[in-house]
Amino acid sequence: MPKRIIEAALFISSRPLKLEELAKIAGIASLGHVKDLLEELREEYRERGIEIVEDVDGWYMQVKNEILPMVAHLTPYSDLSEGHRRTLALIAYKEPIKQSEIVRLQGNKAYSYLRFLENKGLIKTKKVKRTRLVYLTKAFEQYFGEDKERIRERIIAELDKETMNKLENIQTEGVDASNNT
Repeated sequence: MPKRIIEAALFISSRPLKLEELAKIAGIASLGHVKDLLEELREEYRERGIEIVEDVDGWYMQVKNEILPMVAHLTPYSDLSEGHRRTLALIAYKEPIKQSEIVRLQGNKAYSYLRFLENKGLIKTKKVKRTRLVYLTKAFEQYFGEDKERIRERIIAELDKETMNKLENIQTEGVDASNNT
């Protein structure tokens, strides 16, 4: 029963869960036992479309990378408009990117796109001097089921030449990218 509870917790949670939290949920005193159960679950999911992943934030379930493109349209974020997706593409391509550059490329609607994406938890902004820098969050990676570099490569392949030229000309020198999450 504890293994089934852990599996259900990973399935239903929208964020990674720490060993301690999973132990409490499943009523298990030993963190080692929780870890063993997670490894058993990971092995059981090896040949399935979903995998169990551990990273610095904890444990979570995600769709395997090779399957995600076929089912991504079913996610809660499938309601993202073309403008929202394009904004995410700009951020992924040139992270960190100044908010003013996004507005310059997309017009004033970019402000509402950014607000929406930040409320969804897919991006975060940080005030630096007189501008705002925009970063992708860990939730963005979890949603797409892969790291930012792979996502960036896919985005580059999909962007039109005019947008690519504009992005190449964006200046980000002097921007501290070490605070992105």
